[in-house]
Amino acid sequence: MNNKKMTIIRIVIFYILAILPMIIGTTLLSNMLGEPLYSDKAEAPFVATAWGIIGMCSPTIANILTRIITREGMKESYLKLDMKKGKWKYYLLSVVIPLLYMMIAAVLVLLVLCGDAEQLFTREEVPLKIWAYIGQLSAIFYFFLPFFGEEFGWRAYLTPKLEKLLPMPAVHLVSGILWGLWHAPLTVYGHNFGLDYKGYPYLGILMMCLMCTILSPILTFLTKRTGSVIPAAIMHGVNNQASFGIFLSLFASDEALELFSETGNETFLLTFIPMALIAVVCFVLLWRDERKQNA
Repeated sequence: MNNKKMTIIRIVIFYILAILPMIIGTTLLSNMLGEPLYSDKAEAPFVATAWGIIGMCSPTIANILTRIITREGMKESYLKLDMKKGKWKYYLLSVVIPLLYMMIAAVLVLLVLCGDAEQLFTREEVPLKIWAYIGQLSAIFYFFLPFFGEEFGWRAYLTPKLEKLLPMPAVHLVSGILWGLWHAPLTVYGHNFGLDYKGYPYLGILMMCLMCTILSPILTFLTKRTGSVIPAAIMHGVNNQASFGIFLSLFASDEALELFSETGNETFLLTFIPMALIAVVCFVLLWRDERKQNA
């Protein structure tokens, strides 16, 4: 069997093993509860949170099982922690980058909604809010495993395999779509966007695919520059744990929050703009690195 065919087989096995638990687990739990798992009812939050943490580890389990099934071994695992030769700065960037695009996105959204960026940081007790946000951010150290659980699958396994088959633009497009579709069972049952938005659930699934495609070059850039999946896991944690919604809810005025809730997913698309600009920079740097390596 040639290498290309084996790579395709490994990708298929990996993705089936990663997505099946999400489909089966989310559906079963929702049926057992008699309601969508991520609805706003009071009975489900603990179960939903627990399943979210467990489900996020499915790409890591898929990575390990695929290596065992296809007798690949653990080469190119991206597990090393190397802080030498200036690589520490990428660990710092893994925190700075998501905070940067979230703050820019908040200002952009407020300018569009209110025509006034001063709607941000207008609440009383701003220092207290900042400490609350730092506390939220620090939670990634307690819940690091699920963020690593995703990245050890997507960045340490799927992306390197796709790179053996496709040109770089297609790698990030395909990996982003596959990653976004992996979220589909959660999206269908109300995660991220709820259940009552226009275009449910297809618009929510499309938005997840778009966001994952944009994030792919950034997370891959951090992984490639360090030879480790850990910076990508840290950035994933910051992106989720101290998200745009949390940032806005802590610091924006009540008027701005009300306008944001009324506009729904249409305004949320604005938050992708600064993220996409950073993704373009990372993509160009990855492309330059690839050209140097090929030369």
